[in-house]
Amino acid sequence: MPSTNLNQLLLTAVALSTRLLLLWQGSNEWLGKRIEISTPVNQWMRVREGTALSTSGSSPYAGDVFHEVPLILYLFEGLHSLGEWAVGIFFVVVDLLVAVCLAQIATSHRSRQISRQQSSSGEYGKGVEAILVKEDNSLPLFVALVYLLNPYSIVTCAGFSTITLTNLSVTAALSTKLRGHEVLSSLCLCVAAYLSLYPAVLIFPFMIMSYRDGCVFGAGKQLCLMVCWSAVLLGGSAWVMGSWDFMQAVYGVMLSVPDQTPNLGLFWYFFTETFEHFRIFFLCVFQMNAFIYVIPLTIRFSDHPVFLTYILLSVTTLFKSYPCLSDLTVPLALLPLWTHTFRYLRYTLVVVVMFLASSLLCPVLWYLWIHAGSANANFFFAMTLTYSLAQIFLVADVIYSFLVHQYDLKHGLPRLYQLGKPVKLKLY
Repeated sequence: MPSTNLNQLLLTAVALSTRLLLLWQGSNEWLGKRIEISTPVNQWMRVREGTALSTSGSSPYAGDVFHEVPLILYLFEGLHSLGEWAVGIFFVVVDLLVAVCLAQIATSHRSRQISRQQSSSGEYGKGVEAILVKEDNSLPLFVALVYLLNPYSIVTCAGFSTITLTNLSVTAALSTKLRGHEVLSSLCLCVAAYLSLYPAVLIFPFMIMSYRDGCVFGAGKQLCLMVCWSAVLLGGSAWVMGSWDFMQAVYGVMLSVPDQTPNLGLFWYFFTETFEHFRIFFLCVFQMNAFIYVIPLTIRFSDHPVFLTYILLSVTTLFKSYPCLSDLTVPLALLPLWTHTFRYLRYTLVVVVMFLASSLLCPVLWYLWIHAGSANANFFFAMTLTYSLAQIFLVADVIYSFLVHQYDLKHGLPRLYQLGKPVKLKLY
């Protein structure tokens, strides 16, 4: 056990030193321009231009450059006055706080899993001991390390992408929710939705958790708190800025997707090619994908709100209008919470290879397309499709493994055998 703790501490030190080394080397100028890391709505260069416009007395929302909320504007206006090093340290601290929140989520959720398992043990079938949730004191630190050592989170931190603040808000909301802090969790979730809009779908699993903790009044309280905090954040922003212009510049851009700068998402290529008179129709269809799955998923996984939170985070990461690598870091870090279902995964190798291929070839094909001129947009878009398909395979496989695990818990192990082979379950 001491050697394990030492190894984990060493890995944590490696994660932090890597971030500090990239910061010291000044890599943010190069990484901040990478389209895999930064998008039109979270790029550090645009934040810097927005703060410069604000400092000079001009409205940062008058043009088509700055698409961040006023909270980000004033936060980095103060940090930027201290120097670039202060901004870098700030992003490193934010990453550390995200890891701490993830560790707290792992601790709280594992204790809830154990308690639920003990109370439901009479409903389980025979021979299920091998697939039960086990006590694991190293899980919180392991979850934190999955985030800190993830290359996606490292390059995002070094590139000063403001999406890390959304990750912090989401993880803080779930962490405080699992520990019973209703008001604080509502505030954190509202901040996440205020920063990036799409985390607003998490209100459904949060209301389910409130309902289970305090019946229907708990769910109503959660909804009221969300409405109140949203009114405070939006109204306060309008009061500080003196207008509501930021609404169109921030949320209007996320929903209408006027900037077709290439990214890891599915929007830019399609809306570059589509006819203008079809744009509104297909825009509604594309945006609907990020929200329409909330209803069936909530109905199916209402008994497992934390798992539902993970699935909704993964779905919004896939279908949001301006995704980047950092969007995937929190869902990947939450995966170890369900290691007891991993024996049922079917496409692990496929998913790993697709993520590796897309991560390595995206920069190569971007260079061939933009700089060398020996490729075209189709090559780069093929890799973004591979990246999206990897997410689809991962989410579908995790859902499958979770449902089969629940089936085996109820009906027992081993399953029935036919002709000497175990019967395979098919989910329709």
